[in-house]
Amino acid sequence: MRASAVLHATSQQLRRPRTWGAALLFGLVWSGARLLLGGPEPGLLEALVPALWVALFMVLVPLPWQWTGDDAPMAGVLRGAAQALPWMAALTLGVLLLLGSVAPQVLPGRGMGPGMVPGMGMMERGPMHRGMRPPPEEARWLAIHPRLWALGLAHFSFGLLLGWILAGRERAELQATAAQQAAAEAKARVLQGQMNPHVLFNAISALTELVREDPVAAERALVSLSDLLRALLEHGSRLRAPLGDERRLVELHLTLERLRLGHRLRETRDWPEALDALEIPPLMVQPLVENALKHGVSVAVGGGSLDVRVTREGNLLRVRVANTGPAPAAGEGTGIGLKNLRERLRLQGAPADALRLTREGDWTVAELKLEVPA
Repeated sequence: MRASAVLHATSQQLRRPRTWGAALLFGLVWSGARLLLGGPEPGLLEALVPALWVALFMVLVPLPWQWTGDDAPMAGVLRGAAQALPWMAALTLGVLLLLGSVAPQVLPGRGMGPGMVPGMGMMERGPMHRGMRPPPEEARWLAIHPRLWALGLAHFSFGLLLGWILAGRERAELQATAAQQAAAEAKARVLQGQMNPHVLFNAISALTELVREDPVAAERALVSLSDLLRALLEHGSRLRAPLGDERRLVELHLTLERLRLGHRLRETRDWPEALDALEIPPLMVQPLVENALKHGVSVAVGGGSLDVRVTREGNLLRVRVANTGPAPAAGEGTGIGLKNLRERLRLQGAPADALRLTREGDWTVAELKLEVPA
């Protein structure tokens, strides 16, 4: 992992319940064992320190195994061990110095220094012979009791093993997440691929009527159809695209429909160009417009009205496509276009009410909510 990924994994480890569950369990076992061995009842701070250290320990020990400097999720055995050895040595030495500073006077086996009188405190010394120098103080790390060094060796070995295990688990979780994302992206591409022939088929079906009624308009529509197909191939091949590309696709589709419906189509739009730079999954607005024209305006006697409104509220993009015409029959709204759209929204983790189809008086209203960067 790179540095940013390691920091992210560390913050995730701090948020996981298992980290704090293991720390709490260790703290309870530590305090219980101390009481069973006849030690004094620990205070609140003494009870919390072991648990907090275990939580910090579980967060720190995987770091040298995770650092690779590239996109690999975990270092190899040799590199990971080379990085983990000095890391764990430093952690272990810190623990030993901490324990040695609070425990050397309570552990048995420490001999009395020269000049110390039995029964006297550590600072009470007997008289020194004239001409003799006081013995030099021992280095602090040498004063650590041998039992603590044994504890440090166990701490060092366990830390190496636990770090390797936790880093391996993190790698497995990252790989599982990546596999799920790849599967979702593949399915989204398949669904988007289904939309291209669907849109094209509906456009060609509409043109068959125009060929019989107005050959000149049909010729112009064929040119627009080629532009629509080119835009579909470019726009539908991406997982995210600028909203401006979706606007162009809708305009090409409406160009065909104007030729076919003529004065029967009355449209209004409120779609600010300032929103064109926002990136959304492709083919989100076009199916709503197509559904409104196909099942509403085109089947109504005398045609109908189409109203398209796109607004932004913070990190939420709202799309409202309304049309007059017959109310949707039972089972309508579950055609290929809307069903495909709902499935793609589900793959992206959108809430269940991200797409709603309702009836407001003489209008059939489709409302779509998409999250966009703030």
